[in-house]
Amino acid sequence: MSFPRCLRLALLCASTFGMSVSLAAPPHAIPALSIEEAAALATAHARDAENSYGAIESAVQQAVAAGQLPDPVLKVGLNDVPINGTDKFSLSRDSMTTRSVSVLQEFTRADKRRARTARFEAEAASADARRMLGMTNVQRNAVAAWIDRWYAEQAAVLLGHHSHPLNLAQEAANAAYRGGRGTRADVLSAQLEVQKLRDRESENQAVLDTATVNLSRWIGADATRPLGERPVLAIPDRVEQLIRTRYDGVPEVAAAQREVTLAESEVRVADEARKPDIAVELMYSQRGAAYSNLTSINVSFPLPWDRANRQDREVSARLAQATEARAKAEIIQRNTDAIVGARLAELRRNLERLRRYDDATLPLANAQAEAALTAYRANTGSLLAVAEANHRAIDTALERLALEQRTTRLWAELTFLTPLATAQTEPATKDVK
Repeated sequence: MSFPRCLRLALLCASTFGMSVSLAAPPHAIPALSIEEAAALATAHARDAENSYGAIESAVQQAVAAGQLPDPVLKVGLNDVPINGTDKFSLSRDSMTTRSVSVLQEFTRADKRRARTARFEAEAASADARRMLGMTNVQRNAVAAWIDRWYAEQAAVLLGHHSHPLNLAQEAANAAYRGGRGTRADVLSAQLEVQKLRDRESENQAVLDTATVNLSRWIGADATRPLGERPVLAIPDRVEQLIRTRYDGVPEVAAAQREVTLAESEVRVADEARKPDIAVELMYSQRGAAYSNLTSINVSFPLPWDRANRQDREVSARLAQATEARAKAEIIQRNTDAIVGARLAELRRNLERLRRYDDATLPLANAQAEAALTAYRANTGSLLAVAEANHRAIDTALERLALEQRTTRLWAELTFLTPLATAQTEPATKDVK
């Protein structure tokens, strides 16, 4: 086969190379890492800072304690001991002197104890919602790193397929120049295209290394495993369900709603605190042998004489906090609605653009490269035009790959609005005792 024909076949092969590239099948000994497995591994590898049960357990334990009556108070005392006269410091000769022991029990109202218990239960639910949000962010970060690595590998394959044709073009330019059929400009142009490709390969390798390091931060040693196929790009089914339920399952929205519940429970606690509790004291007093022993019962309760400036202001403060929590929750809900709507619109638009790339843009770029090659073979075109057409074909393929990467990121952001179900994403409050 003549060298020009070999060059033609190589360039044609490169120019018609689209986005159907895929990595070689990994060895059977090392299973491929799917995007879902990466999310699950990231959840399992989450550290205490990202998956802490401490705040949840603390609130649950306090909820149990808040539902109990206060401990009784034991009192021991000496009353009415004479300090002068003939009975000085005697504990038995004066009829007024008593040795007393008493038990004081405060009976906190049941509604108040229930309000306090509900408050700590709401705090536990809020802490669990924050933990769930942390788990979701872990999964999202791992998925983003997986996507970055996958597309960096695809870009490396794409650039690698164009390396050999450019080298052949450089050799052809040198041969033509030595044979007097080409110019020095053709040689320099071919060399420049090769160097540009090398620079792109180096830049892409840096992106690939960074993506691998980022993925290892979330899933550990599994980050070096070969990656599986990318997910099918389509509108996630559960997004429509989330929209119908006003994003109740989205961790950001759920965490904000739990904060509202916590603030409202604190309002109930402050409101119940305005109602005083009763304390009952039973006392037994012993006097000298010549006198009768005594028993007493005392009932006490606070007098809220300045309720307007104390208890009522505490309620007002808690009401203001609850209003602020509701406002924040509404803002988060609106922002989520706007963000999801914008991403859905962009995802639909990008899917249409990808179809246009596959149906028209890439075929046109490939046809242009083939036409330039045909003209060069007929001595009506230059090798520089062939190199430029091939360069445009590479750029078009890389542009399509970058668009697909952005589209995959949009798909992932919508798919992982709610976390992938794992053992770590189960509600923790039901397990903590």
